[in-house]
Amino acid sequence: MERQPAYRRIAEHLDGAIRDERIATGAIIKIAEVAKIFGSSRSPVKQAFEILEAQGSVRPHDGQGFVVGNDSEPFRFTLTPDHLTLGDDDDAGLSAHDELYFRIERELILHSMSGHLRVNELALARHFGIGRTVARDLIFRANKLGIVARGNGGHWQIVGLDVDRCRNLYDLRRILEPVALEAASSLIPRHELEAMRGRLVEAIAVSPALDIVDLDGLENDLHQRCLGYCPNPEIIEALSRTAPTYICGKYLQVTLSDNPTIETFMHDHKEIISFILDGRSRDAGERLREHLSLSCGQIVERLTEYLETKTTPDVDYIW
Repeated sequence: MERQPAYRRIAEHLDGAIRDERIATGAIIKIAEVAKIFGSSRSPVKQAFEILEAQGSVRPHDGQGFVVGNDSEPFRFTLTPDHLTLGDDDDAGLSAHDELYFRIERELILHSMSGHLRVNELALARHFGIGRTVARDLIFRANKLGIVARGNGGHWQIVGLDVDRCRNLYDLRRILEPVALEAASSLIPRHELEAMRGRLVEAIAVSPALDIVDLDGLENDLHQRCLGYCPNPEIIEALSRTAPTYICGKYLQVTLSDNPTIETFMHDHKEIISFILDGRSRDAGERLREHLSLSCGQIVERLTEYLETKTTPDVDYIW
């Protein structure tokens, strides 16, 4: 299934439930209830309600929720996953699992700036009240992105990310990503590119209210999905080692409330994808190279600022 931004998925589920009258006219839907069901923060839920309000499906109520319909008498209502026809394997479960992973990923990345530290699988499981198998799966997900690696004795260790390593990885990206994109351009289905551009247009319209899950999806559209069509597997394998740079950038932008940089990357991505749609693969590759050069300078600057001004709070599963 093609991943949509969190706010769009939530809006579609709510809209379907209202249209099918699974949620009656006049029902008061609490923002907190929707966020809990989707395992989400409140930000994408509020964005979803903005979409529904704009189309006349709901109206604000007491600052804590929305009433279905425009002139109906409000009544108390308890929303459940059944009203939204969400099964165990549907979007809510996926979103909750993703949300937990991104909470862990954030801690791992921020601690990576402090050097090489160990991650304790059992302590992580206890901290979040999850099983060891789930904890292990979450760590493996971080391992695939080069955030953690097996250390001496088989223990999980955070891979350090300092300014020098960040620059070195960006050098690799500047060399390989434009080549990969030019090779992939003619192989990427047009409907996928149009969907990616559409997501960027939507995201730019609601920025800076995007959450970390949405930012991750937008980054992955270009740097993972598009480049994934490159027919040279050796390039793809080499680029897999550079994932910590864009993950680090994502969290530094959010942590430092760097909204101008977030908007800049979205406009850059939109321009690059538009070049591909127009058959201008060489221009797309060159624009990507420029984008990476700019990003490198911004991330190094923000990484330096973070190291000088921020303290990473201790968590009991990172030693």
